[in-house]
Amino acid sequence: MIAVQVESLRKSYQVGEGVLNALAGVSFKIHKGEVVAVVGESGSGKSTLLHILGTLDSPTSGKILIDGKNPFEKKDKSVSTFRNLHIGFVFQHNNLLPEFNALENTMMPGLIAGFSEKKVREKAKVLLDKVGLAKRESHFPSQLSGGEQQRVAIARSLINDPILLLADEPSGNLDSKNASHIHALFKEINLSLKSTVLVVTHNKEFAASLPRRISLRDGLILSDEQSS
Repeated sequence: MIAVQVESLRKSYQVGEGVLNALAGVSFKIHKGEVVAVVGESGSGKSTLLHILGTLDSPTSGKILIDGKNPFEKKDKSVSTFRNLHIGFVFQHNNLLPEFNALENTMMPGLIAGFSEKKVREKAKVLLDKVGLAKRESHFPSQLSGGEQQRVAIARSLINDPILLLADEPSGNLDSKNASHIHALFKEINLSLKSTVLVVTHNKEFAASLPRRISLRDGLILSDEQSS
């Protein structure tokens, strides 16, 4: 089944008197349960693509379908609701709320969605255990290492069972040891939860270890490769 369908996606920005084409007509499909790396030099369109897939930005033309639904056909409030319910995010900067502990940070999207606090709490505990932080759930971000903070961010991204998990340079702020742990964790999550994952990364070793790599250049797909 198709989790994500991108059709002739374009995004242009007015820059002075000229136009910058960040995406110049991108099309691809991602099946449910796939894990895909998006690679390319700075300015290739990677972040723009991720922001549109995450409904944080809208396309100039073309469309995206997530689980067969076009989120941009909805009103603004419905787009944000769709995002919270169906898309998980892991950013380079984990964006944890410093006044809440690991468990509370993990629970946040579920509470915003209006789910039962009891059920959200139970699920958050399960997810923190899955990312290896069962004994750290009462710790605040300032009491956690960079790698642990990113693990909390991953757990948080999964709390609403997203159709699509998006990660933007998830190990970019980590040393090589912690980065390796985070890379392994994404693969474990993909296998155990059958999550559909799209990762934007500059880490060539991580990208090469994933089963599919979409390479962008100048807003276009340069290659779309499957591992043999």
